[in-house]
Amino acid sequence: MDACVETVASVGIDPATPGKFASPAGFPGAGQSGEWRVASDEFRKEQDCNDAFKRAQTEIAAQQETCASSEVVFSGTDGGRINPPLQALPETLEGMEERLSLPADGAHHSPLTTCHFLSNWLGFGKARAAKETPHIVHVDVDAFFASVEQVLNPKLRGKPVLVGRGVVASASYEAKFHGVKTAMSFRDALRICPKAIVVPGQYEHYADFAERVRGILETYTPAVETAALDDFYLDFAGTERLYPDFEATLRRLQAEILGRTGLSVSVGAGRTKVVASVASRLERPRGFRIVAAGTEEDFLAPLPVEKLHGIGHVHAGTLAERGVSTIRHLRQIPKPVLVAAFGEAIGQQIWERARGLDGREVLLPSTPKSISRETTIEGGTIDTEFLGGLLEYLSERIGRTLREHGKQARTIGVRLRHVDQYSAHQTLRLARPTNDERELLVAAKDLFTKLFARRVAIRLVGVSVTNLDIDRRQNELFDTDANRRWYLNREVDRVRGRYGWNAVFYGKGLELREHYATKENGLVLSTPCLSR
Repeated sequence: MDACVETVASVGIDPATPGKFASPAGFPGAGQSGEWRVASDEFRKEQDCNDAFKRAQTEIAAQQETCASSEVVFSGTDGGRINPPLQALPETLEGMEERLSLPADGAHHSPLTTCHFLSNWLGFGKARAAKETPHIVHVDVDAFFASVEQVLNPKLRGKPVLVGRGVVASASYEAKFHGVKTAMSFRDALRICPKAIVVPGQYEHYADFAERVRGILETYTPAVETAALDDFYLDFAGTERLYPDFEATLRRLQAEILGRTGLSVSVGAGRTKVVASVASRLERPRGFRIVAAGTEEDFLAPLPVEKLHGIGHVHAGTLAERGVSTIRHLRQIPKPVLVAAFGEAIGQQIWERARGLDGREVLLPSTPKSISRETTIEGGTIDTEFLGGLLEYLSERIGRTLREHGKQARTIGVRLRHVDQYSAHQTLRLARPTNDERELLVAAKDLFTKLFARRVAIRLVGVSVTNLDIDRRQNELFDTDANRRWYLNREVDRVRGRYGWNAVFYGKGLELREHYATKENGLVLSTPCLSR
Protein backbone atom coordinates (compact mmCIF):
# COMPACT_ATOMS: atom_id res chain seq x y z
CA MET A 1 0.00 0.00 0.00
CA ASP A 2 1.31 3.37 -0.96
CA ALA A 3 1.73 5.71 1.96
CA CYS A 4 1.90 9.46 1.57
CA VAL A 5 4.82 10.52 3.72
CA GLU A 6 4.37 14.01 5.14
CA THR A 7 7.47 15.92 6.12
CA VAL A 8 7.55 18.89 8.43
CA ALA A 9 10.95 20.54 8.68
CA SER A 10 9.95 22.73 11.61
CA VAL A 11 9.73 19.74 13.92
CA GLY A 12 12.89 18.06 12.71
CA ILE A 13 11.66 15.79 9.94
CA ASP A 14 14.25 15.34 7.23
CA PRO A 15 12.53 16.01 3.88
CA ALA A 16 15.35 14.28 1.99
CA THR A 17 14.85 10.98 3.81
CA PRO A 18 11.16 10.12 4.17
CA GLY A 19 10.34 8.27 7.34
CA LYS A 20 13.46 9.50 9.15
CA PHE A 21 13.48 11.95 12.03
CA ALA A 22 16.36 14.41 11.69
CA SER A 23 18.51 14.41 14.80
CA PRO A 24 20.76 17.51 14.52
CA ALA A 25 18.03 20.07 15.34
CA GLY A 26 15.51 17.60 16.67
CA PHE A 27 14.69 16.24 20.09
CA PRO A 28 16.87 13.94 22.20
CA GLY A 29 16.95 10.36 21.08
CA ALA A 30 15.77 11.13 17.56
CA GLY A 31 18.96 9.85 15.95
CA GLN A 32 18.78 6.34 17.44
CA SER A 33 15.12 5.34 17.69
CA GLY A 34 13.47 8.18 15.86
CA GLU A 35 12.63 6.34 12.64
CA TRP A 36 8.98 6.82 12.07
CA ARG A 37 6.45 7.23 9.38
CA VAL A 38 3.44 9.51 9.11
CA ALA A 39 0.98 7.25 7.32
CA SER A 40 -1.51 8.38 4.74
CA ASP A 41 -5.15 9.05 5.52
CA GLU A 42 -6.07 5.72 3.88
CA PHE A 43 -3.71 3.81 6.14
CA ARG A 44 -4.97 5.54 9.24
CA LYS A 45 -8.58 4.88 8.25
CA GLU A 46 -7.79 1.22 7.69
CA GLN A 47 -6.16 0.99 11.11
CA ASP A 48 -9.14 2.74 12.70
CA CYS A 49 -11.52 0.26 11.05
CA ASN A 50 -9.45 -2.69 12.28
CA ASP A 51 -9.41 -1.27 15.81
CA ALA A 52 -13.16 -0.62 15.66
CA PHE A 53 -13.83 -4.18 14.50
CA LYS A 54 -11.75 -5.61 17.35
CA ARG A 55 -13.61 -3.46 19.85
CA ALA A 56 -16.91 -4.62 18.33
CA GLN A 57 -15.89 -8.26 18.74
CA THR A 58 -15.07 -7.64 22.40
CA GLU A 59 -18.37 -5.84 22.94
CA ILE A 60 -20.34 -8.62 21.26
CA ALA A 61 -18.65 -11.22 23.47
CA ALA A 62 -19.59 -9.25 26.57
CA GLN A 63 -23.17 -8.87 25.36
CA GLN A 64 -23.36 -12.62 24.73
CA GLU A 65 -22.72 -13.27 28.41
CA THR A 66 -25.28 -10.67 29.44
CA CYS A 67 -27.93 -11.85 27.02
CA ALA A 68 -27.44 -15.48 28.05
CA SER A 69 -29.30 -14.80 31.27
CA SER A 70 -32.28 -13.56 29.20
CA GLU A 71 -32.19 -16.62 26.89
CA VAL A 72 -31.04 -14.51 23.94
CA VAL A 73 -28.61 -16.56 21.86
CA PHE A 74 -25.91 -14.98 19.67
CA SER A 75 -24.80 -17.47 17.02
CA GLY A 76 -21.29 -16.82 15.85
CA THR A 77 -21.17 -19.65 13.30
CA ASP A 78 -23.92 -18.55 10.95
CA GLY A 79 -22.75 -15.09 10.00
CA GLY A 80 -24.04 -13.37 13.11
CA ARG A 81 -27.75 -14.35 12.91
CA ILE A 82 -29.65 -13.69 16.15
CA ASN A 83 -31.84 -16.61 17.22
CA PRO A 84 -33.75 -15.60 20.35
CA PRO A 85 -36.73 -17.65 21.52
CA LEU A 86 -39.76 -15.45 20.92
CA GLN A 87 -41.15 -16.00 24.39
CA ALA A 88 -38.00 -14.44 25.89
CA LEU A 89 -38.61 -11.11 24.16
CA PRO A 90 -41.46 -8.64 24.62
CA GLU A 91 -41.86 -8.42 20.85
CA THR A 92 -41.20 -10.70 17.92
CA LEU A 93 -37.98 -10.59 16.01
CA GLU A 94 -39.87 -9.51 12.90
CA GLY A 95 -41.42 -6.62 14.84
CA MET A 96 -38.03 -5.58 16.16
CA GLU A 97 -36.56 -5.69 12.66
CA GLU A 98 -39.35 -3.50 11.38
CA ARG A 99 -38.94 -1.01 14.21
CA LEU A 100 -35.18 -0.85 13.68
CA SER A 101 -35.55 -0.71 9.87
CA LEU A 102 -33.69 -4.01 9.50
CA PRO A 103 -34.41 -6.21 6.49
CA ALA A 104 -36.83 -9.02 7.38
CA ASP A 105 -36.03 -11.13 4.35
CA GLY A 106 -34.06 -13.70 6.27
CA ALA A 107 -30.73 -12.40 5.04
CA HIS A 108 -27.83 -12.80 7.36
CA HIS A 109 -26.67 -9.59 9.02
CA SER A 110 -23.13 -8.85 10.07
CA PRO A 111 -22.41 -9.37 13.79
CA LEU A 112 -21.49 -5.70 14.12
CA THR A 113 -24.73 -4.36 12.59
CA THR A 114 -27.16 -6.78 14.19
CA CYS A 115 -25.65 -6.75 17.66
CA HIS A 116 -25.32 -2.95 17.61
CA PHE A 117 -29.09 -2.59 17.11
CA LEU A 118 -29.91 -5.28 19.67
CA SER A 119 -27.57 -3.77 22.25
CA ASN A 120 -29.29 -0.40 21.92
CA TRP A 121 -32.69 -2.09 22.10
CA LEU A 122 -31.65 -3.91 25.31
CA GLY A 123 -30.19 -0.72 26.80
CA PHE A 124 -26.52 -1.61 26.40
CA GLY A 125 -25.79 1.45 24.24
CA LYS A 126 -26.12 4.01 27.03
CA ALA A 127 -22.47 3.86 28.07
CA ARG A 128 -21.40 4.24 24.46
CA ALA A 129 -23.78 7.16 23.97
CA ALA A 130 -22.26 8.95 26.99
CA LYS A 131 -18.81 8.64 25.44
CA GLU A 132 -20.04 10.00 22.12
CA THR A 133 -21.58 13.18 23.54
CA PRO A 134 -19.71 16.21 24.96
CA HIS A 135 -20.94 15.53 28.48
CA ILE A 136 -17.98 16.97 30.42
CA VAL A 137 -18.34 20.70 31.07
CA HIS A 138 -15.70 23.12 32.35
CA VAL A 139 -16.85 26.29 34.12
CA ASP A 140 -14.23 28.98 34.76
CA VAL A 141 -14.99 32.22 36.61
CA ASP A 142 -13.65 35.17 34.61
CA ALA A 143 -10.92 37.17 36.42
CA PHE A 144 -12.16 35.77 39.71
CA PHE A 145 -10.51 37.94 42.40
CA ALA A 146 -10.94 41.16 40.42
CA SER A 147 -14.54 40.30 39.55
CA VAL A 148 -15.39 39.68 43.21
CA GLU A 149 -13.90 43.07 44.10
CA GLN A 150 -16.07 44.70 41.45
CA VAL A 151 -19.15 42.98 42.89
CA LEU A 152 -18.30 44.05 46.44
CA ASN A 153 -17.56 47.62 45.33
CA PRO A 154 -19.85 48.66 42.42
CA LYS A 155 -17.72 51.80 41.91
CA LEU A 156 -15.01 49.54 40.45
CA ARG A 157 -17.24 48.11 37.72
CA GLY A 158 -16.07 48.88 34.22
CA LYS A 159 -12.68 50.05 35.47
CA PRO A 160 -9.27 48.35 35.29
CA VAL A 161 -8.67 46.64 38.65
CA LEU A 162 -5.50 44.94 39.92
CA VAL A 163 -5.60 42.64 42.95
CA GLY A 164 -2.52 41.75 44.96
CA ARG A 165 0.46 43.08 46.88
CA GLY A 166 3.54 43.81 44.82
CA VAL A 167 2.55 41.29 42.14
CA VAL A 168 -0.68 41.06 40.16
CA ALA A 169 -2.65 38.13 41.56
CA SER A 170 -5.69 38.94 39.41
CA ALA A 171 -6.57 41.60 36.84
CA SER A 172 -9.96 42.59 35.52
CA TYR A 173 -10.53 42.28 31.80
CA GLU A 174 -10.51 46.06 31.51
CA ALA A 175 -6.87 45.85 32.63
CA LYS A 176 -6.09 42.74 30.57
CA PHE A 177 -7.20 44.53 27.42
CA HIS A 178 -4.24 46.91 28.00
CA GLY A 179 -1.80 43.99 28.22
CA VAL A 180 -1.68 43.38 32.00
CA LYS A 181 -1.04 39.75 32.90
CA THR A 182 -1.15 37.72 36.09
CA ALA A 183 2.17 37.52 38.01
CA MET A 184 3.32 40.81 36.48
CA SER A 185 4.86 43.31 38.91
CA PHE A 186 2.73 46.31 39.79
CA ARG A 187 5.42 48.59 38.40
CA ASP A 188 5.14 47.06 34.94
CA ALA A 189 1.35 46.77 35.16
CA LEU A 190 0.88 50.43 36.09
CA ARG A 191 3.25 51.46 33.33
CA ILE A 192 1.08 49.61 30.81
CA CYS A 193 -2.20 50.66 32.39
CA PRO A 194 -1.64 53.83 34.46
CA LYS A 195 -5.35 54.25 35.26
CA ALA A 196 -5.59 50.86 36.95
CA ILE A 197 -6.98 50.75 40.49
CA VAL A 198 -4.95 48.63 42.90
CA VAL A 199 -6.71 46.78 45.74
CA PRO A 200 -4.92 44.50 48.23
CA GLY A 201 -7.61 41.83 48.03
CA GLN A 202 -10.26 40.61 50.45
CA TYR A 203 -9.37 36.94 50.42
CA GLU A 204 -11.85 36.06 53.14
CA HIS A 205 -14.68 36.72 50.64
CA TYR A 206 -13.33 34.76 47.69
CA ALA A 207 -13.99 31.31 49.14
CA ASP A 208 -17.57 32.32 49.97
CA PHE A 209 -18.23 33.36 46.36
CA ALA A 210 -16.67 30.12 45.12
CA GLU A 211 -19.05 28.12 47.32
CA ARG A 212 -21.99 30.09 45.97
CA VAL A 213 -20.99 29.26 42.40
CA ARG A 214 -20.55 25.61 43.27
CA GLY A 215 -23.96 25.55 44.94
CA ILE A 216 -25.58 26.73 41.70
CA LEU A 217 -23.70 24.14 39.64
CA GLU A 218 -24.86 21.34 41.94
CA THR A 219 -28.49 22.17 41.14
CA TYR A 220 -27.81 21.03 37.56
CA THR A 221 -25.82 17.86 38.28
CA PRO A 222 -24.43 16.28 41.47
CA ALA A 223 -21.19 15.41 39.64
CA VAL A 224 -19.24 18.62 40.31
CA GLU A 225 -15.47 18.67 40.87
CA THR A 226 -13.70 21.73 42.24
CA ALA A 227 -10.38 21.76 40.37
CA ALA A 228 -9.41 25.18 41.78
CA LEU A 229 -11.15 28.00 43.58
CA ASP A 230 -12.63 29.39 40.34
CA ASP A 231 -12.39 26.24 38.27
CA PHE A 232 -15.08 23.52 38.10
CA TYR A 233 -15.72 20.36 36.09
CA LEU A 234 -19.22 18.93 35.67
CA ASP A 235 -20.35 15.58 34.27
CA PHE A 236 -23.74 15.58 32.52
CA ALA A 237 -23.61 11.92 31.46
CA GLY A 238 -27.02 10.30 31.80
CA THR A 239 -28.96 13.58 31.88
CA GLU A 240 -30.06 13.54 28.24
CA ARG A 241 -33.74 13.15 29.10
CA LEU A 242 -33.56 15.74 31.85
CA TYR A 243 -31.83 18.27 29.59
CA PRO A 244 -32.86 17.51 25.98
CA ASP A 245 -31.49 20.89 24.81
CA PHE A 246 -27.94 20.70 26.13
CA GLU A 247 -26.78 24.05 24.76
CA ALA A 248 -29.78 25.92 26.18
CA THR A 249 -29.13 24.29 29.56
CA LEU A 250 -25.54 25.48 29.67
CA ARG A 251 -26.52 28.99 28.63
CA ARG A 252 -29.14 29.04 31.38
CA LEU A 253 -26.48 27.90 33.87
CA GLN A 254 -24.18 30.69 32.71
CA ALA A 255 -26.92 33.31 33.04
CA GLU A 256 -28.03 32.05 36.46
CA ILE A 257 -24.52 32.37 37.93
CA LEU A 258 -24.29 35.93 36.61
CA GLY A 259 -27.71 36.85 37.97
CA ARG A 260 -27.26 35.35 41.43
CA THR A 261 -23.60 36.17 42.13
CA GLY A 262 -22.73 39.00 39.72
CA LEU A 263 -19.84 36.93 38.37
CA SER A 264 -19.45 36.07 34.70
CA VAL A 265 -18.23 32.59 33.80
CA SER A 266 -16.93 30.95 30.65
CA VAL A 267 -18.27 27.53 29.71
CA GLY A 268 -16.75 24.81 27.55
CA ALA A 269 -18.01 21.29 26.83
CA GLY A 270 -16.33 18.25 25.33
CA ARG A 271 -15.88 14.52 25.73
CA THR A 272 -12.74 14.96 27.87
CA LYS A 273 -11.53 17.35 30.51
CA VAL A 274 -8.70 18.72 28.40
CA VAL A 275 -11.00 19.60 25.47
CA ALA A 276 -13.61 21.17 27.76
CA SER A 277 -11.02 23.30 29.58
CA VAL A 278 -9.48 24.57 26.33
CA ALA A 279 -12.93 25.36 24.93
CA SER A 280 -13.93 27.42 27.98
CA ARG A 281 -10.79 29.58 27.82
CA LEU A 282 -10.87 30.47 24.13
CA GLU A 283 -13.22 33.45 24.13
CA ARG A 284 -13.22 34.87 27.65
CA PRO A 285 -14.91 36.70 29.23
CA ARG A 286 -18.33 35.02 29.04
CA GLY A 287 -17.01 32.48 26.56
CA PHE A 288 -19.16 29.60 25.37
CA ARG A 289 -18.06 26.67 23.21
CA ILE A 290 -19.30 23.11 22.74
CA VAL A 291 -16.90 20.81 20.89
CA ALA A 292 -18.92 18.17 19.06
CA ALA A 293 -17.86 14.54 19.30
CA GLY A 294 -15.37 13.59 16.61
CA THR A 295 -14.16 17.15 15.99
CA GLU A 296 -11.67 17.35 18.85
CA GLU A 297 -8.51 17.07 16.73
CA ASP A 298 -9.74 19.64 14.21
CA PHE A 299 -10.68 21.95 17.08
CA LEU A 300 -7.27 21.72 18.76
CA ALA A 301 -5.04 21.66 15.65
CA PRO A 302 -4.75 25.42 14.88
CA LEU A 303 -4.38 26.50 18.51
CA PRO A 304 -0.99 27.50 19.98
CA VAL A 305 0.60 24.89 22.22
CA GLU A 306 0.25 27.21 25.24
CA LYS A 307 -3.51 26.64 25.13
CA LEU A 308 -3.05 22.96 25.91
CA HIS A 309 -3.58 22.09 29.54
CA GLY A 310 -0.36 20.78 31.09
CA ILE A 311 2.08 22.75 28.92
CA GLY A 312 3.62 25.61 30.88
CA HIS A 313 5.93 28.42 29.86
CA VAL A 314 9.06 26.26 30.13
CA HIS A 315 7.73 23.42 27.97
CA ALA A 316 6.22 25.87 25.47
CA GLY A 317 9.61 27.59 25.20
CA THR A 318 11.35 24.27 24.59
CA LEU A 319 8.90 23.43 21.82
CA ALA A 320 9.13 26.93 20.29
CA GLU A 321 12.92 26.57 20.01
CA ARG A 322 12.30 23.60 17.71
CA GLY A 323 9.69 25.36 15.60
CA VAL A 324 6.65 23.78 17.25
CA SER A 325 4.11 26.56 17.66
CA THR A 326 0.71 24.92 17.16
CA ILE A 327 -0.91 21.73 18.37
CA ARG A 328 -0.98 20.52 14.75
CA HIS A 329 2.83 20.69 14.69
CA LEU A 330 2.98 19.02 18.09
CA ARG A 331 1.04 16.01 16.78
CA GLN A 332 3.73 15.38 14.18
CA ILE A 333 6.26 14.53 16.90
CA PRO A 334 6.34 10.80 17.74
CA LYS A 335 5.65 9.74 21.29
CA PRO A 336 9.18 8.31 21.89
CA VAL A 337 10.69 11.70 21.01
CA LEU A 338 8.42 13.55 23.45
CA VAL A 339 9.23 11.03 26.16
CA ALA A 340 12.95 11.49 25.52
CA ALA A 341 12.61 15.27 25.69
CA PHE A 342 10.25 15.68 28.67
CA GLY A 343 10.34 12.38 30.54
CA GLU A 344 7.98 9.41 30.63
CA ALA A 345 5.02 10.97 32.45
CA ILE A 346 5.02 14.45 30.89
CA GLY A 347 5.91 13.22 27.41
CA GLN A 348 3.05 10.71 27.46
CA GLN A 349 0.68 13.38 28.77
CA ILE A 350 1.62 15.91 26.08
CA TRP A 351 1.19 13.29 23.35
CA GLU A 352 -2.29 12.38 24.62
CA ARG A 353 -3.50 15.93 25.30
CA ALA A 354 -2.47 17.05 21.79
CA ARG A 355 -5.03 14.55 20.49
CA GLY A 356 -7.73 15.52 22.94
CA LEU A 357 -7.26 12.32 24.94
CA ASP A 358 -7.69 12.53 28.69
CA GLY A 359 -8.60 9.61 30.93
CA ARG A 360 -9.35 11.74 33.97
CA GLU A 361 -12.91 11.51 35.23
CA VAL A 362 -14.91 14.11 37.12
CA LEU A 363 -14.18 13.31 40.76
CA LEU A 364 -16.82 13.68 43.42
CA PRO A 365 -15.76 15.26 46.74
CA SER A 366 -16.62 12.05 48.58
CA THR A 367 -13.99 10.00 46.73
CA PRO A 368 -10.71 11.97 46.57
CA LYS A 369 -7.84 10.28 44.76
CA SER A 370 -5.37 12.97 45.74
CA ILE A 371 -5.28 15.97 48.05
CA SER A 372 -3.24 19.10 47.49
CA ARG A 373 -2.86 22.43 49.27
CA GLU A 374 -0.85 25.34 47.93
CA THR A 375 -0.55 29.08 48.31
CA THR A 376 1.06 31.98 46.51
CA ILE A 377 3.39 34.41 48.26
CA GLU A 378 2.94 37.90 46.91
CA GLY A 379 6.28 39.38 45.98
CA GLY A 380 8.07 36.11 46.72
CA THR A 381 10.45 35.28 49.57
CA ILE A 382 13.63 33.37 50.37
CA ASP A 383 12.97 33.34 54.13
CA THR A 384 13.34 29.63 54.93
CA GLU A 385 11.75 30.04 58.38
CA PHE A 386 8.64 31.55 56.85
CA LEU A 387 8.55 28.91 54.12
CA GLY A 388 8.97 26.20 56.74
CA GLY A 389 5.96 27.59 58.60
CA LEU A 390 3.89 27.43 55.42
CA LEU A 391 4.95 23.82 54.83
CA GLU A 392 3.85 22.96 58.36
CA TYR A 393 0.48 24.66 57.93
CA LEU A 394 -0.16 23.00 54.54
CA SER A 395 0.79 19.61 56.00
CA GLU A 396 -1.67 20.17 58.85
CA ARG A 397 -4.45 20.94 56.39
CA ILE A 398 -3.71 17.81 54.37
CA GLY A 399 -3.50 15.61 57.48
CA ARG A 400 -6.87 16.91 58.70
CA THR A 401 -8.48 16.32 55.30
CA LEU A 402 -7.10 12.78 55.12
CA ARG A 403 -8.55 11.96 58.53
CA GLU A 404 -11.93 13.47 57.60
CA HIS A 405 -12.13 11.09 54.63
CA GLY A 406 -10.70 8.10 56.53
CA LYS A 407 -7.68 7.93 54.22
CA GLN A 408 -3.92 7.48 54.48
CA ALA A 409 -1.37 8.60 51.90
CA ARG A 410 1.48 6.54 50.47
CA THR A 411 3.11 9.31 48.40
CA ILE A 412 3.81 12.97 49.15
CA GLY A 413 4.95 15.69 46.78
CA VAL A 414 6.23 19.27 47.11
CA ARG A 415 5.95 21.91 44.40
CA LEU A 416 7.80 25.23 44.23
CA ARG A 417 7.49 28.08 41.77
CA HIS A 418 9.96 30.97 41.70
CA VAL A 419 9.25 34.57 40.75
CA ASP A 420 10.94 33.94 37.39
CA GLN A 421 8.28 31.27 36.62
CA TYR A 422 10.74 28.39 37.08
CA SER A 423 8.93 25.44 38.70
CA ALA A 424 10.24 22.39 40.51
CA HIS A 425 8.31 19.37 41.73
CA GLN A 426 9.34 16.11 43.36
CA THR A 427 7.52 13.22 45.02
CA LEU A 428 8.54 10.69 47.66
CA ARG A 429 7.03 7.33 48.57
CA LEU A 430 6.51 7.14 52.32
CA ALA A 431 7.83 4.23 54.35
CA ARG A 432 4.26 3.49 55.45
CA PRO A 433 0.85 5.04 54.72
CA THR A 434 -0.03 7.87 57.11
CA ASN A 435 -2.41 10.74 57.79
CA ASP A 436 -0.30 12.23 60.60
CA GLU A 437 0.77 15.77 59.69
CA ARG A 438 4.02 15.46 61.62
CA GLU A 439 5.14 12.52 59.48
CA LEU A 440 3.98 14.35 56.37
CA LEU A 441 5.90 17.45 57.46
CA VAL A 442 9.18 15.54 57.90
CA ALA A 443 8.92 14.18 54.35
CA ALA A 444 7.83 17.58 52.97
CA LYS A 445 10.83 19.32 54.52
CA ASP A 446 13.20 16.75 53.03
CA LEU A 447 11.75 17.36 49.58
CA PHE A 448 11.85 21.13 50.09
CA THR A 449 15.55 21.00 50.96
CA LYS A 450 16.28 19.14 47.72
CA LEU A 451 14.16 21.47 45.57
CA PHE A 452 15.22 24.82 47.01
CA ALA A 453 18.57 24.90 45.21
CA ARG A 454 18.23 28.33 43.54
CA ARG A 455 18.66 31.58 45.43
CA VAL A 456 15.64 33.05 43.69
CA ALA A 457 12.55 34.16 45.61
CA ILE A 458 9.72 31.64 45.79
CA ARG A 459 6.18 32.78 45.00
CA LEU A 460 4.30 29.48 45.31
CA VAL A 461 4.54 26.57 47.72
CA GLY A 462 2.41 23.45 47.42
CA VAL A 463 2.13 20.08 49.17
CA SER A 464 0.18 17.14 47.75
CA VAL A 465 -0.49 13.51 48.63
CA THR A 466 -1.47 10.68 46.30
CA ASN A 467 -1.93 6.89 46.34
CA LEU A 468 -4.58 7.10 49.04
CA ASP A 469 -5.61 4.00 51.01
CA ILE A 470 -8.30 3.34 53.57
CA ASP A 471 -7.14 4.21 57.07
CA ARG A 472 -5.97 0.90 58.58
CA ARG A 473 -5.04 1.83 62.11
CA GLN A 474 -4.74 -1.82 63.17
CA ASN A 475 -1.29 -1.79 61.56
CA GLU A 476 -0.15 0.63 64.29
CA LEU A 477 -1.78 -0.94 67.36
CA PHE A 478 1.58 -1.98 68.83
CA ASP A 479 3.41 1.23 67.91
CA THR A 480 3.40 3.39 71.05
CA ASP A 481 4.47 6.61 69.35
CA ALA A 482 1.97 6.19 66.52
CA ASN A 483 -0.81 5.57 69.04
CA ARG A 484 0.06 8.71 70.98
CA ARG A 485 0.02 10.74 67.77
CA TRP A 486 -3.33 9.20 66.78
CA TYR A 487 -4.98 10.21 70.07
CA LEU A 488 -3.41 13.68 69.91
CA ASN A 489 -4.66 14.26 66.34
CA ARG A 490 -8.12 13.04 67.30
CA GLU A 491 -8.40 15.48 70.18
CA VAL A 492 -6.96 18.38 68.18
CA ASP A 493 -9.51 17.69 65.43
CA ARG A 494 -12.29 17.57 68.01
CA VAL A 495 -11.27 20.89 69.59
CA ARG A 496 -10.94 22.59 66.21
CA GLY A 497 -14.26 21.19 65.10
CA ARG A 498 -15.96 22.76 68.11
CA TYR A 499 -14.06 26.03 68.56
CA GLY A 500 -12.57 26.66 65.13
CA TRP A 501 -9.20 25.99 63.54
CA ASN A 502 -7.46 28.83 65.39
CA ALA A 503 -8.20 27.33 68.79
CA VAL A 504 -5.04 25.18 68.55
CA PHE A 505 -1.80 26.06 66.76
CA TYR A 506 1.61 24.49 66.50
CA GLY A 507 4.60 26.79 67.11
CA LYS A 508 5.21 27.69 63.46
CA GLY A 509 1.53 28.44 63.01
CA LEU A 510 1.70 31.16 65.64
CA GLU A 511 4.40 32.91 63.60
CA LEU A 512 2.23 32.79 60.48
CA ARG A 513 -0.50 34.69 62.31
CA GLU A 514 1.80 37.71 62.20
CA HIS A 515 1.65 37.66 58.39
CA TYR A 516 -1.92 36.53 57.69
CA ALA A 517 -5.35 37.38 59.00
CA THR A 518 -7.39 34.60 60.57
CA LYS A 519 -10.98 33.45 60.39
CA GLU A 520 -12.90 30.61 61.97
CA ASN A 521 -11.64 27.87 59.67
CA GLY A 522 -7.98 28.90 59.45
CA LEU A 523 -5.62 31.48 58.02
CA VAL A 524 -6.65 33.78 55.17
CA LEU A 525 -3.98 32.85 52.64
CA SER A 526 -3.55 34.26 49.16
CA THR A 527 -5.13 31.06 47.85
CA PRO A 528 -8.26 31.00 49.97
CA CYS A 529 -9.28 27.45 49.15
CA LEU A 530 -6.57 26.40 51.62
CA SER A 531 -8.69 27.75 54.45
CA ARG A 532 -11.48 25.25 53.87
